[in-house]
Amino acid sequence: MELRQLRYFIAVAEELNFSRAAERCHIAQPPLSQQIKKLEEELGARLFDRTNRKVSITSEGKKFLCVARNTLETLECGVEQVRMMSRGEIGRLRIGFLNSAIQTRFPEALTEFRKQHPGIILDIQEMESIQQKQALLDGQLDVGFCHHNYTDVKDLESRLFLKDSYFLAVHEKHPLAKAGTADWMDLDGEPFIMFLRGYYPNAYDRTIARFHELGCMPRIVQEAKTHQTKLSLIAAGMGIGFVPERMRQVCPECVHLLPFEWGGVQQHSSIKVAWKKADVSPTLNFFLSIIREFCQPGDTEIKECWNFTSGDS
Repeated sequence: MELRQLRYFIAVAEELNFSRAAERCHIAQPPLSQQIKKLEEELGARLFDRTNRKVSITSEGKKFLCVARNTLETLECGVEQVRMMSRGEIGRLRIGFLNSAIQTRFPEALTEFRKQHPGIILDIQEMESIQQKQALLDGQLDVGFCHHNYTDVKDLESRLFLKDSYFLAVHEKHPLAKAGTADWMDLDGEPFIMFLRGYYPNAYDRTIARFHELGCMPRIVQEAKTHQTKLSLIAAGMGIGFVPERMRQVCPECVHLLPFEWGGVQQHSSIKVAWKKADVSPTLNFFLSIIREFCQPGDTEIKECWNFTSGDS
């Protein structure tokens, strides 16, 4: 059975006239009649009653008319959906993001994308940077918002989304809160909260190395998974710790963010947008075009976090 036979059958069923149906299908009447006959033979049923004066559709024909219409409608709908997918108008985009990205223009960018491309489903997953990196390489994510250290991979493309300064977060009753600023020596012996080493081993090890280098060793009392957890622990009086400026909007009232004297080299927390090279679908391309408007101006090269010799992190 061929699709053209279904179209010919529908034309005859609607016109109840072979001549008009043939004209509508842009073929001669004899070939159309032959195709209807072949269709009837294949089905083993008479679809039309024919006389010299008129054509009428049989009960079997009426049933098959519903089948033929539904078949063509489903096919045409499927074909159009495939075309829309190829154009990036519908589909699914899998996005990974760091917890702290919520405190950036990331949600605003998602809102704008959904407004411009309502046919694309966003599958948004909160993931640590190391998990995002692997998911991008494995094809389980289309795009990620992760710590810049994890984008320095030959198979990944990236651009800077946000870079902001680190501050020292302390409880309002901590002596440093009154001082209004802090430096490395102020950390000596203090209960300190850091990120889990498993997520950021290089940054963790470089920070510890810096403490040893300066001879100011704080007491690491807790390791946290997110900046928000850090702030909560600091609000509970458990210690002090570094957080980026973007966390100011969710900072508890009892926690103060102090400018920190880095010894001449300002430290930064940076998020990059990352995606797999040579794997940019039309849908992802639409997303990257929109996200560009929400990135910080200028794509400053950033190579390491807590890099005390070259600067940015």
